[in-house]
Amino acid sequence: MASRRTKNPDLQSLLDAFSEVEDPRVARTRAHSLVNVLTMSLFGALGGADGWDALAMYARDHEEFFSRFLEMPHGTPSADTFRRVFEALHPDAFQEAFRSWFEPLLGDLKGQTVAMDGKTLRGAIAHSKQRDGKFHLLHVWATEHRLLLGQSAVQTAGNEAGAAEALLSALHLEGATVTADAASCTAPLTAVIRERKAHYLLALKANQSALHGHVVAMFQDAEGAGHRNSPSHVTADEAHGRLERRIIRSLPIGKLPPNITAPWVDMKSVVQVDRVRCGDSLDVSRVYYISSLPPIAKDLASRVRDHWKIENELHHVLDVTFGDDRRKIRSEYGAQNFALVCRHALSLLKREPTKMSVAMKRRRATWSLEYCLQLLTLGFHEA
Repeated sequence: MASRRTKNPDLQSLLDAFSEVEDPRVARTRAHSLVNVLTMSLFGALGGADGWDALAMYARDHEEFFSRFLEMPHGTPSADTFRRVFEALHPDAFQEAFRSWFEPLLGDLKGQTVAMDGKTLRGAIAHSKQRDGKFHLLHVWATEHRLLLGQSAVQTAGNEAGAAEALLSALHLEGATVTADAASCTAPLTAVIRERKAHYLLALKANQSALHGHVVAMFQDAEGAGHRNSPSHVTADEAHGRLERRIIRSLPIGKLPPNITAPWVDMKSVVQVDRVRCGDSLDVSRVYYISSLPPIAKDLASRVRDHWKIENELHHVLDVTFGDDRRKIRSEYGAQNFALVCRHALSLLKREPTKMSVAMKRRRATWSLEYCLQLLTLGFHEA
């Protein structure tokens, strides 16, 4: 079908960003431009397409709509074209295109929480001998903006420190507080975060045995003194028939003992969180954190809660609504690139301000291409 392209100024920023990505294909084999393949993929992910065949069908069914703003002398791509592009495209280049597109939306991150956590794609099998047979991705999620800031493949779950350092080094984080679980709690990571002019709040477990033991002893001493010098903050929530109560205490870290030699940068406070969950059974747990923030228990408690948004608002929804664990893509680049499209589609759905569930928004995107356009351009013309 011949193209009758009409420029869409609100969508143009996305097309411009995708046009900067280097096409990995041989020039003589390109029947469909890389911009077309990537743009149709993002529309398709918004509208429920969950693989190469679905993307091809989605593009074919909406060929007339796409011809309004894309040059399409050869019609729409086949499933094999989508697969070959995603398997050949370098994930870093694709990610950089997304980053340049949404960066105008971020503005100042001062005071906001940026959560980092890993997720396993259980349906995607990595063939690399260095991996454990499963595919793991590390995500950086701006909790207030509900935007994916970065994604990186990691060798094995729980072995994320090196990938975390590289990923955060590429991001603009000034003024934000980066939160992460114990797998990323390393002295080099604190240096990277502070170099990016951000703060950190990192979960601390026995994998950092000397520091963990010191922090435990600090709070034991504080408990023996009746917690006179350890400010506390208490929160409580009830949901799904379960009550959770949290007691958060904080202390200034002071000078570290001689046996702790790792160069922890700008560590100012340590945190103890006691959680009591009451439902069908009683569950009591205690977790420790280190932070470059002052020992203000209420503020630190808010950051601890913010961290869970990456699990509840990103990872859980990807599994339930996007079928993340059921998607069987056998190529590492293919799995990583399609995952990136789905995560940015979810960000766009999350940012849409109506009270509909993500599942209902995605259903509406299936029915209405104009709604898809609204999702893709929301906020950009004001930026």
